[in-house]
Amino acid sequence: MIREPEHAYMSGLNDFRNYLMATQWDMSRRELVGRTLNADGCVRIQADTLSFQTRMDLLRYLLTLDALEVERAEQHDADLAAGRIEDNAENRELCEVQFEMITPAQLVAIDFMLSMHHYAPHAFPALSAWYEVNRLGRRYVIPKVEPFPKVPVPNYGWYHVGRFDAEAPADGLRDYLAEQWNPYRHPQRISTYAQTKQGERVVYFEESDQLRADAVRACEFVTCSFDHDWYSRVQGHPAIESARFWLNEAILTLPAGSAQRYQDMAVRGQYFARLAERLNLSPTELDRYLIDNALSDTEARVIEAGQLDLFALAA
Repeated sequence: MIREPEHAYMSGLNDFRNYLMATQWDMSRRELVGRTLNADGCVRIQADTLSFQTRMDLLRYLLTLDALEVERAEQHDADLAAGRIEDNAENRELCEVQFEMITPAQLVAIDFMLSMHHYAPHAFPALSAWYEVNRLGRRYVIPKVEPFPKVPVPNYGWYHVGRFDAEAPADGLRDYLAEQWNPYRHPQRISTYAQTKQGERVVYFEESDQLRADAVRACEFVTCSFDHDWYSRVQGHPAIESARFWLNEAILTLPAGSAQRYQDMAVRGQYFARLAERLNLSPTELDRYLIDNALSDTEARVIEAGQLDLFALAA
């Protein structure tokens, strides 16, 4: 179909699909930190979901495709008006943008999830990528790669975190500044903060039937408020701040009863982000550190009981 002029606009989407299929078994694009804390206070160190960098790459590719589609439609409209192409129903249809893969509301939800990742370098990572593509004019071309062969999923063992308080304690979605300023910024609220089912204090949030971004407010913030001043300033703020921002401003709502799940995600991400900061490690170096210091099943079981010397293991 994409060889036909009326369907050529889909060629980039086809390239994206081919890229996903070709790289699905590339374990270097996978996350190492497990998502579940076991009874021994350890997380699995094993190739799992797509890594932060891979997710950012995919987002940039899709944002670029969206921008290129807008440019294509505008050029097609100009060509039709100038008489460079035939005036018919198909060409008039192609003057309209044919797809938008990432809407502002979806971008906010993506930013919320990426902001809780331990490798996110700063706040508003997804919005920064949008700004680079749509305001700075950057374009990210989808690479053509040879398909990776199916390989066994590497499993390196376990890493001890206690209750995410062993080496770099984290408080996740709690926002101390918001608690201080909410009485003045949002005086109509009955509380300056919220709590999870386990009683953990977190940033104020509202609930709905699913993880949902307000489409109007998301579009307003992304396309109007997030200007160059915002883009510059957020480079120096911890990533978790934007996850808190979306909730406190009620631009994004959590699924009813799921706050604890997102708090756990935030704590896990913040813990490993602080661990990397404490050890002065880059993302690649932290991955290597986690692999080198992974525990076997036996070691993971006895460490929680205090029977294993962590310093001896590190040596």
